[in-house]
Amino acid sequence: MLLPERRLHALFHAAREAFPERPALRARGEELSYAALAGRASAIASVLAAAAGGGAPGRCALLGGKACGTYAGLLGILEAGACYVPLNPRFPPARSLAMLAAAEVRALVVAEDAQDLARGLLAGVPAGLDVVLAGAAALPAWCADLPRHRFHAEPPPGPPGPDVPAGEDAYLLFTSGSTGAPKGIAISHASAVAYVEGVRARYAPAETDRFSQVFDLTFDLSVHDMFVCWAAGACLYPLPATGGLGIGTFIRKNAISFWFSVPSTAAAMAGRGELAPGALPSLRWSLFCGEALPARLAAAWALAAPGSVVENLYGPTEATIAFTAFRVPSGFREEGIVPIGHPLPGQRVAVVDEAGVALPPGRVGELCLGGSQVAAGYWRRPDLTAERFRAPLFPPGEEGAGDAGTRWYRTGDLAVMTPGEGLVFRGRADRQVKIRGYRVEMQEVEDALRAAGGLDLAAVLPWPPGDAAAAVVGFVPRGVPLERILLGCRARLPDYMVPSRLVEVADWPLNANGKTDYGALRALMVETVDA
Repeated sequence: MLLPERRLHALFHAAREAFPERPALRARGEELSYAALAGRASAIASVLAAAAGGGAPGRCALLGGKACGTYAGLLGILEAGACYVPLNPRFPPARSLAMLAAAEVRALVVAEDAQDLARGLLAGVPAGLDVVLAGAAALPAWCADLPRHRFHAEPPPGPPGPDVPAGEDAYLLFTSGSTGAPKGIAISHASAVAYVEGVRARYAPAETDRFSQVFDLTFDLSVHDMFVCWAAGACLYPLPATGGLGIGTFIRKNAISFWFSVPSTAAAMAGRGELAPGALPSLRWSLFCGEALPARLAAAWALAAPGSVVENLYGPTEATIAFTAFRVPSGFREEGIVPIGHPLPGQRVAVVDEAGVALPPGRVGELCLGGSQVAAGYWRRPDLTAERFRAPLFPPGEEGAGDAGTRWYRTGDLAVMTPGEGLVFRGRADRQVKIRGYRVEMQEVEDALRAAGGLDLAAVLPWPPGDAAAAVVGFVPRGVPLERILLGCRARLPDYMVPSRLVEVADWPLNANGKTDYGALRALMVETVDA
């Protein structure tokens, strides 16, 4: 049984006991203290526990934007002993329905800002769910419109209930899958707590700090924002999704001291002139993760935030948020990309060749990650788990040889271990890319193109080429209905995976093996997109 103090939400409740009246969350103009947020979470937890007959509800989905009810729902799900499965209100309903089915959820918590969306989504869920509606809601209308589901209003805030036996998993996220369907990754309480404790020791946040939250809850980096913040008794400031407030203004207005985002967000700020020297004086720590960080961008950020330490983090969802870190020194070079550095305390890395044999420093190979942060495997995918969660082969006598107790994950990323700077990222070993920080399998987008257009031939490539892709470009045979295909893609894929444009190909290029010649398409893309 999982010890209560090793649960992710126990970090929040320890801060609630220490700082009950300090602000825990400020979202959309509403501020909740630790006591107030805990009260709402406990009320939601009581409903979920009662609906589950007093036991743990298993997996519970969460639908909401960056509203107070969303965060109360997340904490309530964990307090009820369940594993939370976040749904993104901006994702197409078809994708959310696929995630609900794959996760085998028993319940759904809906925040105040997503209840209109939930009606349409629940109409497509064949099995009855227990649905908790955060905030005020007219239950009779819901029950009449969707009779197969069981609806519950959020009760008034209450004290924490008795400890409920919790499952091993804290959250289940879905990432882009090469099979054309999202693949699930369940992260345990133990792995998440190991990460939070490690970075708390590294960054020493205090109760007076103010943390940004740029990431959606479907992005695992959001777990850092919430629980590193709340473990310290600090206040979380979600970035508004809409409105005219610039990000730089948001940082200054709220005196944000801990910043965490993908580099693309910083690049967009630079493009809008928001990174003038000294423009971000409140920042103490500036962390970047999710894609390659250009050294020139890191230097511009350091000038804009002269009181801040800048770090580049690296880590796939399978290894719990972030796994390595590189602290950018003052006067660091402005060419190339920033290294990803060394593993966090207690974690291990290895660079291996195609046979899985560990390579010496200076050799480029596939990066493998090992330690307590590594997940147990993919959700309901033993085949893929066996393929990707494999230990490196260490030469006899080398550190790691004979160690059968460490979990390992093969990332598919290429890297090289260098003296001083540690690991340097060298791209992907397969066709997975990062778009705005999200992992995207090109195969999944191609499958969506084929399905949307009823096509035999379809291909996609990242644009611009290289590690800093901002979008994907699709290729289809000439004469097909382009608008209909794009509409079909938007119904199947999140916006960051939908091709930014479609290129018509008169003569489909094939290589010597009869497969699509991506090199020829890449040359065509350069000609067409640059034209």
